[in-house]
Amino acid sequence: MQKNTIKPYACVIGGLNVDLQGSSDSPLVFNDSNPGEIEMSAGGVGRNIAENLARISIPSKILSYVGADALGDFVINKTTTANVDTSLLIEHSTLPTSQYLSLLDDNNDMLVSISDMRIIDEMTIQDINNWKDTLDHCGAIIIDTNIPVEVIEYIVEKYNHIPLFLDPVSFAKTSKVLHIIGKFHTIKPNKLEAELISGISIKDGKSMLDAAQKIFEKGCKQIFITLGKDGVFYFDGEEYGHYLHEGVNVKSANGAGDAFTAGVVYGFLNLNSIKETAKFASAAAVIALQSKNTISENLSEHNIKLLLKDEM
Repeated sequence: MQKNTIKPYACVIGGLNVDLQGSSDSPLVFNDSNPGEIEMSAGGVGRNIAENLARISIPSKILSYVGADALGDFVINKTTTANVDTSLLIEHSTLPTSQYLSLLDDNNDMLVSISDMRIIDEMTIQDINNWKDTLDHCGAIIIDTNIPVEVIEYIVEKYNHIPLFLDPVSFAKTSKVLHIIGKFHTIKPNKLEAELISGISIKDGKSMLDAAQKIFEKGCKQIFITLGKDGVFYFDGEEYGHYLHEGVNVKSANGAGDAFTAGVVYGFLNLNSIKETAKFASAAAVIALQSKNTISENLSEHNIKLLLKDEM
């Protein structure tokens, strides 16, 4: 009998937007026009995770909203070109495609940003029901906390038979899922978010372990606490540890977390141990850190494995 080699696909339910970034050629002069460059790219936590998954050979589908506008056409085209299935995107007739506008100074440091993501608040439980056939057959569901809390609550109850992965997105948005945190198979909080979820102040290795244990006791099966330049702490009730990839040449931290989340899903779907998953996800984040773009064109399953091989 021929072995089935079809890989399970992952569904990402979350934010999708167009990123607009303006940078000045010289020190900014306020209340005046400044020469510089404006770049437009496809973004959003959910969308970025979906593209990163596709880049590391995990078929992915993005479930989100776009506006009936040119920006919607742009982001659909960019996402489809990246081999992400966009067939389930919902086009809203009146609200614009989500946009994130940032202004950088001449040192490429962000001065201010404005986000218009009203459209994602339109997601409903009925949308989830309309996506039922797709969700029922996927290998993992990844949720970012940009979507409405009532929709998240419905997903964790309706699809508790499918591994659910949570990207908390931010400290503020983590608070809206505290009451259902144990419904997620895997979560990837940073240190502050882990403190909020566990109720434990993380000051050293012992308190880190205590916090992970507390989150595990709430129901999560895998916990990855990301620590920025200090790596990641991982825990699954049996195995735990700390991993740091040394010697990273950082060009931009934007998108590293999205690449890490994709690496975690990859590890799960490929039946890797939590330690192997932490290493793979960290290598994905390293490749992202070495690119000035939110998503690195060098990110691939092959390049991650090469990076890990070089580390040995």
